[in-house]
Amino acid sequence: MSEKEKFPKKIVSLTPSLTEILFALKLDQRLVGVTDSCDYPTDVKDKPHVGCWFDPDIEKLFALKPDIVLGLQTAHNQIKPQLESERIRVVLVNPLTVNETITDIARLGELMSVREIALNLVTKLRSRLSAVDDRVSAIGRENKLTISRILEVEDGRFYVAGPLSFQYDIISRAGGLNVTDSIPEAYPKITLAQLREWDPQVVFNCGFDLNSLPGIANKPEWRSLSAVQSGNIYSFDCNLTCRTGPRIVDMVELLFNTLYGD
Repeated sequence: MSEKEKFPKKIVSLTPSLTEILFALKLDQRLVGVTDSCDYPTDVKDKPHVGCWFDPDIEKLFALKPDIVLGLQTAHNQIKPQLESERIRVVLVNPLTVNETITDIARLGELMSVREIALNLVTKLRSRLSAVDDRVSAIGRENKLTISRILEVEDGRFYVAGPLSFQYDIISRAGGLNVTDSIPEAYPKITLAQLREWDPQVVFNCGFDLNSLPGIANKPEWRSLSAVQSGNIYSFDCNLTCRTGPRIVDMVELLFNTLYGD
């Protein structure tokens, strides 16, 4: 193995989640490129951009001469051969749970030769999750709330978090019972009638106000939802809900506290 492979000195991150991990591992000095969506922590604004996270500008990326590029299997597998043809190492992740996210942090720490920093971070994250687990256990299954996580509304239908998504796992870790248990997909598309049939006690999303959506909010099926009737419709910061980085634990804690109180 070459010295470059042992100790990558020039890193390009193609997702906000991975960028957050690199900063948390104190690797920001080695981070030479990020995407337009990488906005946390604020120091990332000074890094060169390689365009959109799901369609990066390859020429801009090549110009940065990275030793390694980090990305997602679901978004960047198609550009991997092109990068590797230029002798650029490519590492792609695909975390589907909170635990897999933490495992990726530890793995990247090993890969970047910052094992102790990663171990310290991972230990703290697992300790916080363990504290949430204890609080969830104290609630008891009979007191858990049913949840629907809406990601997007399109033509009157809802994209929701299904069992094959990390969003689903966040709900489970926070003590919620996801209403999409029976659909073996990551992000199934459902009708308002289906949502009404499930009748979740809590509905949450990010980035927009569900209660003001034209063509949805005025429908009897929406207004009669238990979550709507009880005022349990929440909108969270997309940077917390949609990223598999260190702050995924923040989201688990926030959701638990929202559901069951501090």
